[in-house]
Parts: sequence; C-alpha cells; structure tokens
Amino acid sequence: MTERPLHGKLIGSSVIASVAARAARETPGILRLGPPLGQLLARVRSAARNTLRRVPDAGYRTGRDGVFAAVSGGCATVDVGVATDARFNALEVAADLQERIREALHRTGVSVGSVNVTILAIEEPPSPAAPGR
Repeated sequence: MTERPLHGKLIGSSVIASVAARAARETPGILRLGPPLGQLLARVRSAARNTLRRVPDAGYRTGRDGVFAAVSGGCATVDVGVATDARFNALEVAADLQERIREALHRTGVSVGSVNVTILAIEEPPSPAAPGR
C-alpha cells in the first residue's frame, strides 16, 4: 500500500468500516470482532424507528463485522468491539488497534475524529485441532 493519501475519492462509512475491520483482523492479540451490546440495541432501535416512520436510513452510519463507522463533515468516527487473546495485554492490544485504524484511515485521506475500542472479552485462543482429526 502507498503511504500517500488518496485525493479526490469519495469514502463512505461502509469503506471506513471495512478498512477498520481489516486493521483489526491484522492486529496481533485480536481473536475476533463483535458488536458491543449497546450498539447492537441502538441499531435495532434505529431500524425499528425507521421502519415505523417509513423513512429510509440516511446511510451515514454503517456497522460491519463488529465495526461501527460514521462520517460527518468529512470526519470519521469508528467504534469497534473485540475479543482479545488472554496471552496478550488487552489494554496494549486496544491501544495498538486504535493506532492501526488511525494509520489505515489516514492513508485513505479521511480525517479521523475518534477511534473507540471496546474489549468485549478476554479469551483463551482456540486450541489447534489434534492431528488426524
């Protein structure tokens, strides 16, 4: 990937969510992505409200694989929920993930407002399957 920002490209919330999800999957110590319960409930409430009022969602906020992204005034806000590997320091993993997302979004040319990481769980990594199974 080039280190130069892309200019003249339209970057939406779904692209920002994809970039953040990829950064999370590539971060050592992250086992999986998943939405925090509060965000999940907020999305359900918003969808229900829009359905009842028959108002289509404006599309400025997008959830993807445990990543919730919003773009307002050319500035991105990202919320990501993760389960971390118990062999790693969860706070260090979260700080590393925040920085990786900021760097990845900076390369797209998007101004980054806030990157919020919620540690949903600290888990033992899955054990490798036994040979012959």
